[in-house]
Amino acid sequence: MAETVVFRNAFLIDGNGGEPSPGATVVVEGEAIKDVLTQGGPPALPGAKVLDLRGKTLLPGLIDAHVHVGNIEAVHDRTAALPPAVYVLRATRNLETDLDLGFTTIRDAGGLDWGFRAAVDQGLIRGPRLFLSVTMLTQTGGHGDKRGIAREANVPRNSIGVFPEICDGPDEVRRSARQVLRRGADQIKIMADGGVASPSDRPGQWQYEVPELRAAVEVAQAAGTYVMAHCYGDRAIRNCLEAGVRSIEHGNLMGRETAELMAARGAFYVPTLTVFEVLAERGRGEGLDAFILEKLATVIEAGQQALEYAYRAGVKIASGTDIIGPFQYLKGRELALKAEVMTPMEAIVSATRTNAELIGWPDRLGTVEPGKLADLIVMDGNPLEDVGLFERGLEKVVLVMKQGRVMKDLLG
Repeated sequence: MAETVVFRNAFLIDGNGGEPSPGATVVVEGEAIKDVLTQGGPPALPGAKVLDLRGKTLLPGLIDAHVHVGNIEAVHDRTAALPPAVYVLRATRNLETDLDLGFTTIRDAGGLDWGFRAAVDQGLIRGPRLFLSVTMLTQTGGHGDKRGIAREANVPRNSIGVFPEICDGPDEVRRSARQVLRRGADQIKIMADGGVASPSDRPGQWQYEVPELRAAVEVAQAAGTYVMAHCYGDRAIRNCLEAGVRSIEHGNLMGRETAELMAARGAFYVPTLTVFEVLAERGRGEGLDAFILEKLATVIEAGQQALEYAYRAGVKIASGTDIIGPFQYLKGRELALKAEVMTPMEAIVSATRTNAELIGWPDRLGTVEPGKLADLIVMDGNPLEDVGLFERGLEKVVLVMKQGRVMKDLLG
């Protein structure tokens, strides 16, 4: 018989963006939410486990729509050189950290293979639900191509056999898109712009022509999924929108008119503010070279302006951190950075309901409603008054439930 858990006296933020409900009761039966009562409690439920959340906040489990759990080190070559066992164990620790911060679902933007998803699903790793990109599609010399000037052979992302798909022209892009789906990808990741951490290009140097991007989109649509695209500047974003890309990542150099076009096309925008701030603070000490640090300076200031353009235009703003392994514990900062432009409630919605819509699970995740999966977190404090609580999630997230199972419990 399925276990019943009753959360009582909760300050409920349900993820829909409306006013919070003080003194709410939420009933979980098995894997799903059975009842949500904003006034009064349920009738006696014999055998139920009752948790009194007086003074605490109950929210949907958080979703991170852009993360690289497998970027263990800040410098790519150091990650690629890790022995397979060390790599897997350190990535596992990152997944555990994500869960302890309150992220019950993450969309990995490249690096983890299907084995990590299987290990989480089988309970071998205590981690979030995984939506995988496996690896990214990149043009020759593009952001995902790590060869640089001196190397000719394709360079692995890690020691467990994940390489970027270097492909040029619609036919090669189509084949590579099918390859990543064959390898277990839930969505297709494509590099449509230069990047900060790449050896051969800069943010704003658009990559892939519209027919190439459209080839990836068509493959994704045929498989019932979508494309997420790494972009910074207007030309790359507009190319992606014309091709039918669903999810625009980063977008730091985006202008007002492009944001308005994004809203008109109904695409999702995934700003990733945390990674730039963290690398600006700590990147030199982690061994980032002068070229990368120079590029970082060009995008960090522009990120908040791009977010404001998107916000004013009415774009569907999702939430991702792009945080790399050593700084996984800081990923909750993303909501506070967003709240400098949006309201704290809107920032929370971006990481719950909007992200659930983005990944295609709006009927199962993202809000606290009857019938949805019981992905719930309890916070010690009120994040509407102090959105910085999310960054201190290792301490302040005192309970994590994923699909009805308690994965972390500091309630005592």
